[in-house]
Amino acid sequence: MGLSVPKFQSFFTPCVEIGWRLAYDYWGTGYATEGAKASLDYGFNELNLSEIVSFTVPQNLRSRQVMERIGMRFIDEFQHPLLPEGHSLRKHVLYKINQRKEL
Repeated sequence: MGLSVPKFQSFFTPCVEIGWRLAYDYWGTGYATEGAKASLDYGFNELNLSEIVSFTVPQNLRSRQVMERIGMRFIDEFQHPLLPEGHSLRKHVLYKINQRKEL
């Protein structure tokens, strides 16, 4: 769980991505949301990033719910360039959140 820079080119790169991967036994415990919030805090307050993205396959509803729970919004769909044409997981959805500046 944490932040990374995707190693491919797309309409939204360069960027910093937030991601998580949990063992099945820990799904539904809130760990992904808690860790994602901590990663956003670090990215915005320590690294001073202006925005952070996340992406997954459309069918991954649990990850999409975490993205929405932490304030990210759906931006677009894209074909993941590291997966071959015709691959069942090539289609992805992109979410984004911008740093909230205090006025």
